[in-house]
Amino acid sequence: MTDIKSGSRSTGMRSRNAGSRPAQNRTTQGRASRELQEARRRKRQRQVMRNRIIFGAGCALLLALIIFLITKLVGFFAGAGSVADTSTITFKENGGVVFEEIVDFDTDVYDKSSLEDFVEENVASFNDAYGSEAVSVEKISVSDNKSYVRTSYVDADAYSSATSYQTYNDTYENAIAAGYTFNNTFAAVNDATKGEGQNVDADTAFAGKRVAVVSENVVVVVPGTIDYVSDSDTEVIADNTIKISPADGNEDSTELVYIIYSVE
Repeated sequence: MTDIKSGSRSTGMRSRNAGSRPAQNRTTQGRASRELQEARRRKRQRQVMRNRIIFGAGCALLLALIIFLITKLVGFFAGAGSVADTSTITFKENGGVVFEEIVDFDTDVYDKSSLEDFVEENVASFNDAYGSEAVSVEKISVSDNKSYVRTSYVDADAYSSATSYQTYNDTYENAIAAGYTFNNTFAAVNDATKGEGQNVDADTAFAGKRVAVVSENVVVVVPGTIDYVSDSDTEVIADNTIKISPADGNEDSTELVYIIYSVE
């Protein structure tokens, strides 16, 4: 009896001890599983955060590109639709020239159709003689007994050939090579303000700059900032714009005007 009871106690003890080990293992395994799940959760959070950052940066770049394109398009269409209020020569960055001519137009004698035919026939004739499509008509309009004609030229040489007005636009060094002299009295221009006329050491002051030469009584716009301008018959309108008009008021007289400017 004693042996049986002793064996029973021993068997019971073994049963309890054997049952405690799996419980401990399950506790350890459960903790490891939770830690693994937590690690995976944190990894997913980091991936989601990284993806959000990448997506946000991409959206920001795309938005900036869209805004840039819209700004360029608005500027293009605004420029395409705007017109000068006086005859204007505009030198472009690519070397091209745009001329906007505004003159009196007697609507009792002429009409817009006859003006269009006249301009287009003359342009076609010039291009045939020049050997290329050097000139194109961009706009023709008639309003308040004034005609407006905007034409574009591939370069200053084409403009000079088409109009017979001496015109040039290139670097100072090339202007010297082309035979232009800079013995005029020049006025320095700062912040769109014209200074007093003075003799200038051109080789020093104009080196590396660009030169526009015009022999018409018009407004002139250059693709940069004006540094110097011929003192005679010139008025500075803006940092890139001057007006040429004879001091004696005789619009039939013209003088060769030099505009020295910098392109950034």
